[in-house]
Amino acid sequence: MIKVRNISKKFIIKNTTVQALDGINMSIEAHDCFAIVGESGSGKTTLANIILGIYNQDNGEVWLNEKQLFSKRNLRLRKLIQFVQQNPMSTLNPKKTVYSTISLPLKIHKIVNNNEITERVEKLLSYVGLEAEYMHRYPDTLSGGQKQRVAIARALASEPQVLILDEPTSALDVIVQSKVLNLLLDIKEQFNLTYIFITHDLSVVRNIANKVVVMNKGKIE
Repeated sequence: MIKVRNISKKFIIKNTTVQALDGINMSIEAHDCFAIVGESGSGKTTLANIILGIYNQDNGEVWLNEKQLFSKRNLRLRKLIQFVQQNPMSTLNPKKTVYSTISLPLKIHKIVNNNEITERVEKLLSYVGLEAEYMHRYPDTLSGGQKQRVAIARALASEPQVLILDEPTSALDVIVQSKVLNLLLDIKEQFNLTYIFITHDLSVVRNIANKVVVMNKGKIE
């Protein structure tokens, strides 16, 4: 599914070279829930950004289904790996309705015809446990858990094979966190998805992951 081969990445910060990743190797099989665990600064989010194509690595290769991935990717490849970030408050445009947010990837990737977009948005909302009326609302009228559900629906809109989830529940309270984790497990089974789950919380890993890698200072421990 996804193979990471000898990935290294440096950043220069205030004339100081920081080795964010140092020779990372891992294999993620189809339908895994693959957890990457580590403290802040361990390199786990940098690795996610390289897999997504946001950053370009200094050395090494990333492969998806026997095809090598580069930071410059066509739309067909970009739709296959989607991202759910830590804080839904900062990832949803406050000036856009939920409908606008979820319909955008449907239009970009031409998932359905224009006359079917509203129906597909309703269906995506139903997958994450939200009623159709939520499509007319703005983010500031939603709770933290509802915002994260909208972010998950947006990620599902492009019909990906892989979801990268970067601390997707850390901004939520404990009860809402549990509900969102259960939702993610249900969605994973329903859509046969592969998860790369980035977290520092071992209790979350225990409940969701079937494989775990621990990172420290840019290396796998």
